[in-house]
Amino acid sequence: MAISFSHAGTSKQLAPAGIWVGAMSEEERQLHFGDTLPSIPDWDAEWGDRVTKLVFIGIDMDRAEIERTLDETLLTEEEMRMNWRELKDPFPAWS
Repeated sequence: MAISFSHAGTSKQLAPAGIWVGAMSEEERQLHFGDTLPSIPDWDAEWGDRVTKLVFIGIDMDRAEIERTLDETLLTEEEMRMNWRELKDPFPAWS
């Protein structure tokens, strides 16, 4: 499940944003799209359309500090090879 998170001031929204095409089985893709997948920007051979995109809007933000902090949160090679299904999902079950 793709998730949309928005945070502006004291307003925060977390909501389902659809299903990743890359996470669908071949049967599900065929059911939804037939023989032709839609053009998906940034399609990755391994991860498909499963991406994270962040947008920061503000005044006097320290871009270098933001990038450094975000880089620290990236998964290590070992974490990338883990079975992520074993991790506790902090999000509610959405249908």
